[in-house]
Amino acid sequence: MTDCVECGAEVSLHEDLEVGEIVDCDTCGQELEVVDTEPPVLDRAPELDEDWGE
Repeated sequence: MTDCVECGAEVSLHEDLEVGEIVDCDTCGQELEVVDTEPPVLDRAPELDEDWGE
């Protein structure tokens, strides 16, 4: 487990966590990216720009 960077709530993580994986905070809904696994560190996931089919 680690804390959400947005709201501070505990975020439960599974055992085979990988760097770059996206997880959601169950409390605030923020998408979080795993930036390190030992110990688990989360940061806000990057916003994806729409490409509108280009």
